[in-house]
Amino acid sequence: MAFAAIIDALHCIPKRGPVMQISDCAPFSQDLALESSGIAGAILAPCNCAECQHQWNCADRRTHEIVSLVSRNPTMLRGLASYDPLRIGESLGWIDEAVTAGRLSGTYTQAECCVAGLDAPRMYPLYGICAKLHVPVVLDFMTRDRWLQHRPQLEVIAADFPELDILLALPQHTESLSVIHLLERFPRVSILLTPQELQTDTNICEYVELEGRERTLFRSSTQGLIRSIATASELSIGPGARHAYLFENAAKMFNFPAEVLSVSA
Repeated sequence: MAFAAIIDALHCIPKRGPVMQISDCAPFSQDLALESSGIAGAILAPCNCAECQHQWNCADRRTHEIVSLVSRNPTMLRGLASYDPLRIGESLGWIDEAVTAGRLSGTYTQAECCVAGLDAPRMYPLYGICAKLHVPVVLDFMTRDRWLQHRPQLEVIAADFPELDILLALPQHTESLSVIHLLERFPRVSILLTPQELQTDTNICEYVELEGRERTLFRSSTQGLIRSIATASELSIGPGARHAYLFENAAKMFNFPAEVLSVSA
């Protein structure tokens, strides 16, 4: 199957029964079934389940699992490292090693796991090393309440680290005008959007088309890649904005190789 010019910028690994490690959800032998979905690439997060029993104190193992997955298909896959705020020195070490070696292309954290807040002193070393290594930090908000709680803290972080690329995975039904206002204030903040959200929100759709085409990246929904790709084909945005949203922005931010970049030629 020919690849579509789409990169899933936050690939949701399906949860399958009791989870002891990522491979329980996505057996290595299946390579995440990306090729059968016909997409050009994907960025893998260490964990997409806020209830996962391994969210706490297992950042090193989760990072190692993502490295193992990416190493099986370094052309199509990129990965995000975990950070443990209770082991700052060790975390900075494995993030630095994985990114410098070209195995991972950013970091990931869930707001639900930041009990002390995204702007807590123990979180700042994460933002510092990402800025130093020129890789993005992906902040995932599972609920609207958590987004509303952390948004003022996010503005502090964006102001303190103006050179840091911050990529936001927002919960469904987030008030779009407030998000657009945030993007207009902070030029290094971008958002992950499902095509379903882009299709139904006229404010976001107009923003992407007219001024924010470099600030949005495609992510598949819980409905799966096939359904998301079908919805993306129906979006009422121009070809330039569509290409940026589906492919170009993620390819640049996560440094995909020439083999993938040639897909869109």
